[in-house]
Amino acid sequence: MACGNRAALSHRSAADLWALRPNATRLEVTVPHECKGAEGVQVHRTRMLAPQDFTENDGIPVTSVARTLLDLSAVVSAPDLAVAIDRAERSRIFDLTSVVEVLDRANGRRGARALRRAIAAYEPSTQKSVLERRFKALLRTAPDLPAPRFNAAVQGEQTRHEVDAFWPEHRLAIQLDGFEFHRTRQDRERDATSDADLELVGHRVMRLTWDECGRPRRAHAAADQACRRGRVG
Repeated sequence: MACGNRAALSHRSAADLWALRPNATRLEVTVPHECKGAEGVQVHRTRMLAPQDFTENDGIPVTSVARTLLDLSAVVSAPDLAVAIDRAERSRIFDLTSVVEVLDRANGRRGARALRRAIAAYEPSTQKSVLERRFKALLRTAPDLPAPRFNAAVQGEQTRHEVDAFWPEHRLAIQLDGFEFHRTRQDRERDATSDADLELVGHRVMRLTWDECGRPRRAHAAADQACRRGRVG
């Protein structure tokens, strides 16, 4: 309201409203005109405006998700940008076509190159979660370990299960237990049922948490031990 009728929440504040980057520490607004703003509000002025760049969320004028990702790419690190993209995809508000359209209009805008790199590196069919990406990076630090199949469908005694990483020759499956999908009692019961079904046909199942993926020596040793047991078995 302090910046005029065509002002909209943007950058980190918009990302916070879209739940892409919680706990923004400042209020940021984008306007297509000169604006003095108000105390405590950071104003961004831009000529790159299109009707599809703006919308409302909970009645608050805000930049679209695609435009928010473009603006965000200019003010956050590459890992933080990847997290925002991942959260948008998980919330089902990520639209690759809209992001590409925004980039086509960027015309050398600051952050466009970073967003293009992030989109090129983004793998929507595999490695969707931040934890899965962290695990994949962890594997690159252990060249002695054979490469697994990611997001593999593995047959148990009763049904097929999708596992995060699978070494068929060792009959080893690794499941990554992120807090988002493994926090409730129902989640844990489902995981236990899945593990038991796979183990009934001779597969070994390991579960790694965020902390364990951040401890290379511990994770490498566990995976190596499991592979050795698989060879023996």
